[in-house]
Amino acid sequence: MRIKHFLFLAALLAFLPAGSSLAQNRGSLPERLVRKVYKSITTLNPQLDTSYISKSPLPWSFRIDNTLVTTGANLNSDINVTEYQPGDHSLHNGTDVRASFDTRLQRHLHKKVGLSVGYGSLSVSGGLELGAKNPGKNSFFSFSYRRPTFGATVRFIRLQEYLDGSLSVEGVAPVTFTSDFPGTMRTLTGDVYYLFNGRRFDYNATQGCNVDQIRSAGSFMTLAKYLQGDLLMDKRDKFMLTVTEGLFSYTTQQVSLGIGYSYNFVPYHRDSDDRRNWIGYRNLTFNLTAIPMASVYNHMYSLEELGDGKVNKTKLDGTIVPTFTFRSGLSFSWNRFGLVGTVVYNRFGFDGMSTTIWRDNNKLKNEFKTDCDFDDLTAKISLVVRL
Repeated sequence: MRIKHFLFLAALLAFLPAGSSLAQNRGSLPERLVRKVYKSITTLNPQLDTSYISKSPLPWSFRIDNTLVTTGANLNSDINVTEYQPGDHSLHNGTDVRASFDTRLQRHLHKKVGLSVGYGSLSVSGGLELGAKNPGKNSFFSFSYRRPTFGATVRFIRLQEYLDGSLSVEGVAPVTFTSDFPGTMRTLTGDVYYLFNGRRFDYNATQGCNVDQIRSAGSFMTLAKYLQGDLLMDKRDKFMLTVTEGLFSYTTQQVSLGIGYSYNFVPYHRDSDDRRNWIGYRNLTFNLTAIPMASVYNHMYSLEELGDGKVNKTKLDGTIVPTFTFRSGLSFSWNRFGLVGTVVYNRFGFDGMSTTIWRDNNKLKNEFKTDCDFDDLTAKISLVVRL
C-alpha cells in the first residue's frame, strides 16, 4: 500500500468533524446522510453501562506503531502422472509416475514503523518496513470501524521472502532447492464481529481508541472472517517455473465462521478530575481473545504460464477445515497518553480435493491433490496521544 493511499484516507478522516456543523441544520439529503454517519461515528449506544465502559471526550487518537510481522506459507502437491498411447486410455496402456512437490516461504521477522489516525469509531493505519531496500514491497495497511456491539476491520500485509522447496519423484532421489528470486506473499483479512455483552464489554479497549474498559468484563462473540493468501513466484526464476511446470501463482480464498470469548481484565483505573483535559486519568487493561472457527467457503486458484504470453487459470475445491484467531493486548493510559501492545495470530489452510487435468492432446493425465497452510503473526507496540 503506497503512502499516498494512506495519506488520502487520513485526510478523509480530517473532514469528519464537519459533520457536527451539518448536525445543526436539516439540510439536503446528502447533508442528512453525512449527519447520520457522523453521529454513528461519534456517539455511543445510550444503553451502555457507563460503570463498565467510559468514552473519552477527546475524539482524536494518534498512534506511532512499531510492528513486527511474520508470515508463513506452506504448499504441498501430490501428483500422479499417467502417460497413455494416443487414442487409448485403457489402464494396461498407461505408465504411472508419482511425485511430491513442497514449497515453503522462508519465515523472518519484519520490523515496520507506521502511523495510525483515529476519529471516533473510525481508524486507519499503515506502515512500511524499516531499513528495507525497497520498502514499498513490504508494507501493511488496515482500516477499522467499531461500534459498542459490532465492528469490522480490513487488514492487508505484503511481504517478500525467498522460497525453499523439495521435489520427490518415484524412483529418484529427492531434490531440494532455494529460489533465485524472492517470492511475494500477500494476505488480506476482513473481520466482522458481534458481541453478546456489548453493553458492558468493549472489544477495542486495548486498541488505543477513545473508549476504555473501566471494570473487568467479558463477552461471548461471533466472528465472520474472510481470508485470502496469495503466493507469487518471480517469473524470472526459470528453475522454479521448470519444477512447478509453469505454475507461478497460488491464491486461496476462505470464509470462516466461529464463536469464541473475549475478556478484559482491569486491575487499575482512576478517573480524571478534569474531563476536558483528561488530567489525572489512569487505566490499565489486559485483553485475551480466542475464537475457533470453521471454513464454509474454501477454494484455491492457480495460474500457469503456457508460453507465448498465455496463462491458464485452474480452480481447486477444498473441504471444510478448522481455522483459528487469537488476540491478546494491553493498554496503559496516563492522562492523554497511552502505551498499547497487541499480538494477533491468524491461521487458515486449504485441504484440496483430487483434481484431474489432461495435457498434450489427452496423452498425459495429471491427477493431483494440493494442500496449503497460511498464517500471519503481528506484534505491535504503540504510543498513543488523544486530542
